[in-house]
Order: sequence, then C-alpha cells, then structure tokens
Amino acid sequence: MRIVTTPMCKGILDIIGADEYIVARDPDTKNPDLAIVLSETRTRSKALRLKLNTFPQIRESMRIVFETLKRLSYDLEYGSFSEIKFRVCSPWWDDPRPLQERNKKIKIKVYSNFLKDIIEHMGYSIVEDNPDYIVYPDYMKIEEEGEKVEVPSHYNLPLDPVKRALLRYKILENRICMKH
Repeated sequence: MRIVTTPMCKGILDIIGADEYIVARDPDTKNPDLAIVLSETRTRSKALRLKLNTFPQIRESMRIVFETLKRLSYDLEYGSFSEIKFRVCSPWWDDPRPLQERNKKIKIKVYSNFLKDIIEHMGYSIVEDNPDYIVYPDYMKIEEEGEKVEVPSHYNLPLDPVKRALLRYKILENRICMKH
C-alpha cells in the first residue's frame, strides 16, 4: 500500500508508529493508494482528511489514522489504539475542564476557523461585539480597536502537529489567561 502524507500530517503517522509512507506537499504527484492530508487540502486521491488545530482533534486524528491503517492491514507495532502511550505535557491535553471553566467569562472575537477551534476548546466565549480580546492569524492585518493577540499560522510554526498546537495554546494562555 502506497501512503502519502503532507508534511503537516507526518507527525500523526510518526506518533502511531507508521514507518512506510512518503511525504509530499502534493500527494497527487506520488500516485497514492491513500493520502493523509489536512482537512482543507485539495486532492484527487482517496484521502483521510485531518483536523489538527486542537488537542482533541489531534487525538481523534491519531485514532482515525491508526484504525484505518490497521483495517487496511498496515503493519503497526501496536495491536490496538489503546496501547499507544502518548502524552503531552499540557493541561489542555489531559483535563482542560478547570481551565475551560475559568475562561468562559472572557470574550473573544476571533478571525479564522483554525483559531476558532482552539478558542472554543480553551473555553472562551466567542463574540462579535465588545470583546475583551481580538484573536487573529499572522497573515491578517486587523485595524479594529482593542486588545489584539496575533497567533502564528501553519507557515510560521513547526510541522509537528503537537508542537504546533502547544505553541498556539501557550501564546493564547500567556496573552489572555494570565491577564484574568
């Protein structure tokens, strides 16, 4: 089986113990049997489309990829997904409920879907008017008045999805959570 993944999704394959795959920015150029790509990536190939913005999305993507590869008789070192002992040193990975409860009173206006996913997971209230903070990706220019938090997009962060998420959560936590 010929599996091709994009650089942004490679980390998921590494975490679950897959070792026979090709990395390509455009999976279609490698004629894959299965492409593993970000949800917004366009491809003509049969593909698993992953969302990797939040820790729950990363965990779910790991499960989907693992179970799909196992079903396709791909040789993984683990017998079942529950055998994978992968931890992230972050309360957002383990049990975010106390932090989410603390954050629910903080009003955020958010620009971009990937940041909206993270803001929702962190428990902030998303609003259009009178926000406490305006959160936006680094590729946008925001002229709006208010306390702004710029968050790096895919191009200015590590390719590894867990490291990417850790940095984004940390930026938001340091700029927003610590001020309330």
